[in-house]
Amino acid sequence: MIGEIFNTFLIHPITNLFILLASVTGNAGIGVILLTLIIRVVTTPLTLKQMKSTRAMAAMSPRIAEIQKRYKDPKRRSEEQMKLYKEAGLNPIGCFSSMLLQFPILIALFQVFRTAMGEAPESLIKLSERLYAWDYLRSAVPLNANFLWLHLGRPDPLILPILVAGTTYVLQKMTMLPATDERQKAQNSMMNLMMPLIFGWITITLPSGLGLYYVLSNLIGMFMQYAYVGGGPINLKAIVGLSQEPVLPKAVAARQAQIDSMKKVGRDGKDEDDDSDGAVTSSAEGAPSESAARRRRRYTSGKRRGRR
Repeated sequence: MIGEIFNTFLIHPITNLFILLASVTGNAGIGVILLTLIIRVVTTPLTLKQMKSTRAMAAMSPRIAEIQKRYKDPKRRSEEQMKLYKEAGLNPIGCFSSMLLQFPILIALFQVFRTAMGEAPESLIKLSERLYAWDYLRSAVPLNANFLWLHLGRPDPLILPILVAGTTYVLQKMTMLPATDERQKAQNSMMNLMMPLIFGWITITLPSGLGLYYVLSNLIGMFMQYAYVGGGPINLKAIVGLSQEPVLPKAVAARQAQIDSMKKVGRDGKDEDDDSDGAVTSSAEGAPSESAARRRRRYTSGKRRGRR
């Protein structure tokens, strides 16, 4: 049942669209490029939503780090973090929504390129079963699978895997959230190293058409990330003096301004008739509270008035 739905709504439409693009342009490689652009345009709303969530999460990382330092109990720490997300109107899953969508698309494209570019007679039989009953599409196969140095139906043993690994590494560096502690920093470093190597190794065994799609998709993702959010650790705008700081959501910005104001009062604010012991301090929850010395003076003053 699930397989039929997957074929009907994903594999078959993408297969026919790819055959149409390759036939119109007369080149399967150009067809892959156009197919990549179309898929990225269709998924743009979800990608922008992910970027917005990632941008907000990056802006909140100092507060998340503060929560992790303040609360040692994992349950309480998780509750406080979820409270912070709710206050800001954010869903942490939104940071991975576009990434989760990419996996079924990659699986579908693997099937598309394996059959559309396959050289065995079995591949042509499977391809004919997936094509719609349009004479133009059926007369367009078999396709010419050669593009640049690639045969889009065969794996590329060297250059394409290197490009996949390199673009994956750069895109991860641009999109990864700042680490809030040393443990997370080590995990980020390990992921930045392992994921590109895994994807590069897998590309050695896959049709080159899929590797070409992945490289182009990464390049588009890098451009969108840089234009919308900034480069993160790889931020060229910071080099030329046009740094792009993450923007806080309104709720988070208002709360952060309140906390900063309280901290400033705690450092510098003094009443005219108070000495240094009467400074206003901030409580553990970020709300201003009177110092013990000021409360004692108020209590003593009240007692004196009562005697009179």
